[in-house]
Amino acid sequence: MADKLDVNVSLDAYRRLTRWAYVVTAALFGVIGTAATALTSGLHLGALATATAAGLLTCVNGARWPRHLRFGLLKITAVIGVLGWGVAVWIGASPAVGFALFLPLAYAIATRRPWWPWATLATAAIVLAPVIAGVSGRLDVERWLTDQVAAVLFLCAEVIVFLSLELGWVVFARMDAHRANENELAVTRERLRFANELHDVQGHTLVAIKLKAELARRSLDRAPGTTRHELADIEALVADVSAQTRQIANGYRTVTLATELANAEKLLTATGIATTIDPVPAMLGDWEPLVATAVREGVSNILRHSAASTVSIRFAPDTVTISNDGVRAKRSTAADGGNGLVSLQTRFAEHGGSLDWRHHGDTFTVTARYAARGEAR
Repeated sequence: MADKLDVNVSLDAYRRLTRWAYVVTAALFGVIGTAATALTSGLHLGALATATAAGLLTCVNGARWPRHLRFGLLKITAVIGVLGWGVAVWIGASPAVGFALFLPLAYAIATRRPWWPWATLATAAIVLAPVIAGVSGRLDVERWLTDQVAAVLFLCAEVIVFLSLELGWVVFARMDAHRANENELAVTRERLRFANELHDVQGHTLVAIKLKAELARRSLDRAPGTTRHELADIEALVADVSAQTRQIANGYRTVTLATELANAEKLLTATGIATTIDPVPAMLGDWEPLVATAVREGVSNILRHSAASTVSIRFAPDTVTISNDGVRAKRSTAADGGNGLVSLQTRFAEHGGSLDWRHHGDTFTVTARYAARGEAR
């Protein structure tokens, strides 16, 4: 029920609902208080007028919730309620008249901050009115304690009801803010995913195009056949990256480890790097796209940032290790990892795996760990 309410009711609609709840509650208590005044004090115009005025003006304040009127209508209503309570005690009316007369004070205690001035005024009214009436001889001392307890209970009941409405509004407003934050976070995550996918595809392919273009330039005069072959590969790479970019935009790109390993071997071998790659392991399951992406990112970093002569890609039951020599001078980005590896590390962690790297001498090693049975979270 709470989930349904959270989905189907907007913040503005719930604000209107709360406002009308205040009005209806104030009207109900006001009718009870006015009726009690008429039954216990007869047609005493002062008591009836103050009870009616307190109830009606509290309804008006509730209709304006959560805004304040500039001329301080709630303060005027509270003064009327206090004066009316004094009159009710003076004439010996039933404490039930407090249902109407304490309405503005209960409403203010629940909805206004700071609340303590209103609570102080209510306490003063409950205590001082009987004292004044007792000094003047207008108070039945035997009924005084019972009336005081009844008045306090009426005030507390109204405060509890109004405070429940106020707390309901606060909780719903925070839920709405939380829902807005969740939606914004989901959008941010999707943007990050798209950026990572785009980096994985285009960064790797652009490096390959650059290397093949250099090879084609060097072989232009001495080996035209090689130049034609490399230019054809460049054309195929451009078509492939274009297709993969469209797939990313449409949300249905899939990454296979076998394809990435084949591309890595072809690209590294073409640049004269001795490459050792283990066979594709079985039972990767949901981990295959992430492991394939790790291979792609590792090879891209090798081509960009090293002068490697040997590269190895090894698999264990729950680990893939990409290692190369020929590491150049230390870079300042993310402890030699680069932004791509840092992003990939976060993605592995989100699925219950891990990815780290280390730089030892002229060797750089990337290690990705995953569930052996392919159970990605």
